[in-house]
Amino acid sequence: MENLLSLEEVKSLFESNEEQINQLIQQGKLHVYKIGGTYLRFRKDEVLTLKQELYADKKTGLSVPWFLRIRDFWRFNNFYILSIILIAVLFYFVSRS
Repeated sequence: MENLLSLEEVKSLFESNEEQINQLIQQGKLHVYKIGGTYLRFRKDEVLTLKQELYADKKTGLSVPWFLRIRDFWRFNNFYILSIILIAVLFYFVSRS
């Protein structure tokens, strides 16, 4: 069971909605497994492989939205951005005196 992902996990991995996941299933790019007739599950290795393929090919329509790119940029670079602002402000006040 640890190699199977739920629909919610797949949506979060792809950062997309259920409609886009259903399109991938209908196109045959993503295989879905039913357990007990009701629970949808996806094989983790298939999902990760498809994610790499889709993000490598920008024509699929599953590109990362601009606001998520900005959020990721801020998360990884906030220390440097704040440091540069602080240095600029200090430099301004020191040069003014």
